[in-house]
Amino acid sequence: MSDSLFDLAVSLTSLKDWLKEHPGASFSSSNVEAHVADSIALTAFRDIANDGKHRVIRKYTPQTMNVSASATDSFQVIAIAGDDSGASEQAKLFYRLKVIRTDRSRHRATNLGHDAIREWQTFMKAHELVV
Repeated sequence: MSDSLFDLAVSLTSLKDWLKEHPGASFSSSNVEAHVADSIALTAFRDIANDGKHRVIRKYTPQTMNVSASATDSFQVIAIAGDDSGASEQAKLFYRLKVIRTDRSRHRATNLGHDAIREWQTFMKAHELVV
């Protein structure tokens, strides 16, 4: 798993924890938990953060089974350098991280990241925490 994915998971989960500890006039700790429970993205990142920090999740049943990486195709790229050396270099491999849920559904980590951020923005706007 990439460090970036873990860092995002910890940040999103820390936001949940902070909101639960500082409820506002328009929401309670249970509203925060319900918002997370209703979200594939937020529950996935909660599971990733807790697994990475604690290695074993005991307080709830995780809904995320695994995070896997797959490489995109690679190909040869001809260097156009003007020196006619004919040199070529191998293209870099780019990895796609997939989050696999216990229901066997697979989700691209980048899509889940966008969804999670959007879902927290929606929660904050609904409770007038941001304009």
